[in-house]
Amino acid sequence: MANSDIQDIVDEVAATLGKGVSVDDLSGRLVTYSAQQGRADEARVRSLLTRAVPDDIRAWQDRHGVAAATEPVEVPPNPDLGMRARLCVPLMHHGVKTGTLWILQSDDTWSTPALLGQLANLGNQIDTLAALQYDKADPLLEERRNRESCFQHACHADPAALDDLRTWSALYALDTVHVLVCLAAPSPDTAHRSDIETTQLRVALHQTLAAHSHVLATSVQDTHTTVLVRSSHGADTLHQLHHDLTTAVATAARTPTPPPVFAGVSSPLKTVDRLPDAYQQAVIAGQAAAVDPEINPLAAWDDVGPYGFLARNFRGDTLHQSELYDRLDAADDNGDLLHTLEVYFDSASVNQVARRLHLHRTSLYYRLGRIKDAIGTDPLDGPARLELHMAIKTTRWAKRPRI
Repeated sequence: MANSDIQDIVDEVAATLGKGVSVDDLSGRLVTYSAQQGRADEARVRSLLTRAVPDDIRAWQDRHGVAAATEPVEVPPNPDLGMRARLCVPLMHHGVKTGTLWILQSDDTWSTPALLGQLANLGNQIDTLAALQYDKADPLLEERRNRESCFQHACHADPAALDDLRTWSALYALDTVHVLVCLAAPSPDTAHRSDIETTQLRVALHQTLAAHSHVLATSVQDTHTTVLVRSSHGADTLHQLHHDLTTAVATAARTPTPPPVFAGVSSPLKTVDRLPDAYQQAVIAGQAAAVDPEINPLAAWDDVGPYGFLARNFRGDTLHQSELYDRLDAADDNGDLLHTLEVYFDSASVNQVARRLHLHRTSLYYRLGRIKDAIGTDPLDGPARLELHMAIKTTRWAKRPRI
């Protein structure tokens, strides 16, 4: 996680409270501090200059229970140390203390009850600070970042990254290794996600993936998450991973209606050289799942039907729609006719269509008659059927989440 993420949150907390704010790690080393709010006291200036808490100031803080605190603690002023009052807010993540958020008295306005009331509205920000500090404490953080960067570049066919990947001891028996690409569909609650919410989501996804022994490599991006996963236990491994990623997105969203999470799975890797192709397969499968409700939210490459063809041949974002589709769309006030035709084209028999639509066969034939009247030709004739079927699927594909 970037230090800029922590800095952005600290500045937001300081601006909301109207107080100076800083963050220390568990050793007392200064991690970052806010743009100044009011006048800094002498104790804070000393800490800023040394990037650590001087021993005499630490002793005063510990005297008031700071070292063992798991809940906010007020530290009273100490004129001899040049210290004004401050509030210690322990940063707790999964029951583990990861650092301390300090709120500093910088003027004559100070009310601990009022600050605690304001902090109640900053729970998301403080939770994210705690998680980011937890992440930074990982001794393998730098190695993880390097591996993530290598994997991401290899997915995009970078020759040097692919060469590096060949040296990874975990990459054996590639006939059980797949690329999984996970993306959350935008919803009204998440379309305008803040930077802090995006950071929360990244942290949640990283921690979820780290808990899976079958995960060999990851890349968490703002638009999607890419995972190299060994499915030695078959589809159950992939389903469990998709379930856990869905739970992580829902938890991080903190909304009544979290976005659905779609994932695409490539065919087995077999060789490292196939990674870029497998990545594209997983992306297309995930996008297809996001636009077509008939496709499972965890979609295998073999299940995407015409969307693989469209992805490789339909590059533009401007649809050159068919006249037959336009006529039907104009006559279809509630979408029933287009839906009926799509289900008919996708099904094996009239009985199957009637069951899926919960219609009597007579009602189905009535709808097909309305479609014929709307477009001026039989929609089941060969050329008309092919044009309409591809136009319907192309319209869906144009709405895919962009990566």
